[in-house]
Amino acid sequence: MSRTALFDLDGTLLPVETDFFLKHYMDALAECFKGVMSTEAFQKALLEATYETINNLDPSTGNFEAFAASFTRLSGLPWDGVWPIFERYYVERYPKLRVHVPENPSAQAAVTKCVENGWRIVLATQPLFPEIATRERMKWCHIDSLPWEMVTTLDNMHFCKPHTEYYREIIEMLRLDASRCVMIGNDMQEDMVAKKVGMKTFLVEDLLIDRGEDLKPDSRGRLVDVPQVLNDLLPA
Repeated sequence: MSRTALFDLDGTLLPVETDFFLKHYMDALAECFKGVMSTEAFQKALLEATYETINNLDPSTGNFEAFAASFTRLSGLPWDGVWPIFERYYVERYPKLRVHVPENPSAQAAVTKCVENGWRIVLATQPLFPEIATRERMKWCHIDSLPWEMVTTLDNMHFCKPHTEYYREIIEMLRLDASRCVMIGNDMQEDMVAKKVGMKTFLVEDLLIDRGEDLKPDSRGRLVDVPQVLNDLLPA
């Protein structure tokens, strides 16, 4: 039976400090909304809409729809007027954030080795960015051309981490056997929670995030250790 490796992106394959990157992301995006909203009002609406999207557990509402509804209500602006601003930002300015992200050759090497070892691969990143933004970040660590069976984004998911519904949705969409999956990520609470749906877990400690709830990963170590450890966790 096939084995599937689910990789987190930010902080796992892409070596970014979340708070540092988000500050640059939000500052640049707020610039695009000048003349429409004040920086303070925009960032407040963006953060609150993001939190509401994370906590939306309505299976009939996709993440994109949840975010759009929340941002529209919080900003008081029509969605068909603000979404083009977001789109223009992701095309014209978002790629420039790459200067804040260091190179990480280990990412491409680790995932490629897993593929060579017969693993199916899924990019199980927090689905709060539209596909254009996620695909852009994939380029920054040179994994964009790898044979991903799925990349979770704002556009194709109904749930977010750390909810187990997020992992169950991936399982259902790809018809996976959870017992033949390993979730690889750097966030103890958002990634290791995959164990609750029956997956094995590997905690990447290079840029570890741990808010204090120990979910006891099946294994832990550095990103370069992943190919060998995965084969130990789930032999072919």
